[in-house]
Amino acid sequence: MSHRNSPAFLAASLSLLVAGSALAATPYTQATVTRTENKVSYGTVKGDRSNTRPAEPQDVVKAMNFLLSESDSRAELKYDDGTIVRIGQNTIFTFEANSRTLNLKKGTFVFFIPKGQGGGTIKTPSLTAAITGTVGKVSENTIAILDGEVVLKPSGDVVRAGEFARRNPDGTITLGKFDPLKMFEGKLMTFNGPLPGIPEKLLGLPLLDMKNLWDLDSLDRVINSPSGLQHFFPPATPRPVKATPEPRATPVPATPAPSTPPSLLQGANSGGSLNSGGPK
Repeated sequence: MSHRNSPAFLAASLSLLVAGSALAATPYTQATVTRTENKVSYGTVKGDRSNTRPAEPQDVVKAMNFLLSESDSRAELKYDDGTIVRIGQNTIFTFEANSRTLNLKKGTFVFFIPKGQGGGTIKTPSLTAAITGTVGKVSENTIAILDGEVVLKPSGDVVRAGEFARRNPDGTITLGKFDPLKMFEGKLMTFNGPLPGIPEKLLGLPLLDMKNLWDLDSLDRVINSPSGLQHFFPPATPRPVKATPEPRATPVPATPAPSTPPSLLQGANSGGSLNSGGPK
């Protein structure tokens, strides 16, 4: 077998291609906050000190600064090349300019990197991967790829669309496939609209319009509220029903009791035998 066709050679070639293209790509010098929800802070770093303030849409986050989200909070960042990152709750996220590294300190994020923009690197506390035009989900110990592929460093293992890599507590790495029906699970997938770059088919079917899904969800909430139930499903008004007279019973003629001949009655009353006709 030719070494040029071996998985190790292909992985190394892809890694070199990503590294080379990243050098020519637009650096991640800054990103604009496009949406926040609940408590998200923008942190600036100066030397060994950092300061935070509430993050707001249109804030420009510089490289090596960070976003910090609290419980039930999230935010979206957009870079000059079209890259989008959405961070989940309880997350600390930062990025590096020249290496185009998306750095997760803790928490979760989803990302979209347009094809042909030079790729970059995903870095978590337990995994590092070279990325090209890719859509994926990231947590502290897992990278799941929805579209495109990544190359794990330093192993060179390739994680393709529909697959995940997970660092286990014992230090080993598990590569496997995830359930495609769970691809769109999580609020980040629809936070600020559908995440760009998702393939237009899932299991061979076109993607549903997320706006219509939200409309249906809102309608469902309205319908199932107490007032909504009265509005959409009012109690039925009973219709007048014409009374049907009960049928009258037809009188049945009584059957007369059989009469006893007077002679027999006289014999019975005198104490004689009915058979002898009189007293003895």
